Amino acid sequence: MVNIFFGFWRKSSWVFVIVTLFYCYINLPESVAVTYNEAGRPVRFMDKQNFFYLAIGLLLGVNLLLGILKNQFQKLDLSNSGIKNPWFTKKENLSTLVSGWSDAFLAIINTFIVFVLFALRSINGDAQQSLDRNYGWMIVLGAVLLLILVFFLPLRILFTKPDSAD
Repeated sequence: MVNIFFGFWRKSSWVFVIVTLFYCYINLPESVAVTYNEAGRPVRFMDKQNFFYLAIGLLLGVNLLLGILKNQFQKLDLSNSGIKNPWFTKKENLSTLVSGWSDAFLAIINTFIVFVLFALRSINGDAQQSLDRNYGWMIVLGAVLLLILVFFLPLRILFTKPDSAD
């Protein structure tokens, strides 16, 4: 059930991130402020088209790379690896766990990118393009979520048995 939820979230977050990217592209000014000084004034700008192509490339790269890694990991036979772990003897359970973890990872990354794009749109929406709100909490929250998710899979494999995963 959890894998179904994360699979749906991953697919819907992909749609939301593409829609958000197009929405932001339409509403952003021709030069997008991307770097700010201590006073919150923009110091570096990027052309709107370059920003769009960079964002699309980043999204496609991350999503394709993690999809390829998930598919390649599912093809591995870890039962002959010499490591005595109950997960490695039950290939289908391990494959289900890795698939759910990968879907959750991509869903969180895509959702985080949606929030970053809306924040960037909000910042660049006014004429001064000044950073008048503190978005540091969003970066910290995203980093904490990703750290939890990165360590979840190895800890789950090390400290649980596959029968409890069903």
